[in-house]
Amino acid sequence: MRAKLYSVLALLAGATPGLAADLANSPAPVKAPVAVAIFSWTGIYVGGEVGGGQSHLSGMDPTMPAAGWTSVNTNGVIAGGQLGFNYQIGNVVLGAEGSYAWSGINMTAGGPFAGGPGLTISDKNDYVATATGRLGYAFDRLLVYGKGGAAWTRDKLSANDGLGGTASGSFNRTGWTAGGGIEYAFWQNLSVKLEYDYLRFGGITEQPATTGNLGVTPAVIKLDMQTLMIGLNYRFF
Repeated sequence: MRAKLYSVLALLAGATPGLAADLANSPAPVKAPVAVAIFSWTGIYVGGEVGGGQSHLSGMDPTMPAAGWTSVNTNGVIAGGQLGFNYQIGNVVLGAEGSYAWSGINMTAGGPFAGGPGLTISDKNDYVATATGRLGYAFDRLLVYGKGGAAWTRDKLSANDGLGGTASGSFNRTGWTAGGGIEYAFWQNLSVKLEYDYLRFGGITEQPATTGNLGVTPAVIKLDMQTLMIGLNYRFF
């Protein structure tokens, strides 16, 4: 029995150098690659925006078509918010967005006229709303996108002749918008954007209500708008 035990120990001792050599020649274990998270724009987002806008108003007296169109530009500040959704497929980002903004785009003009102190005319866009689709291409945290859809606004007209005569009217408009911008996600849930939009509203006939001796004839008024906005979005995953 003891002889058998010595034999086993001798075999193990003889095998040890070969086993050690095999272990020494074995390749080092390969570390698994570390997974790198890729940023995704998918999710619902809500945010705010502020910027400036310009309205281009063109008008014509339908009773005097030979007089042609006259136009005026108005400028002002716009501020509001947006709610939307993005879905990313590869580098392509599809989305939809609704926005509503208070508008300070307005114009006041006037001058003296015979028989009175002067006529003052004011026109103001008091809100701008849109419902658009978005299509973009993502470079990781940078998104370049275009958008287009429906737009709504309201312009308010008022006039005063200084002699007790006034005119006023509020006119809702429906049109379309197209634009685009860039957006950068500087935090996992927060992104900043810069966006330009063009809005077009067809001509409508505006007939303000009057008081006193001030008479106003109907006018066909067209409206084009341009806005440049900077905004901040918070995304819910």
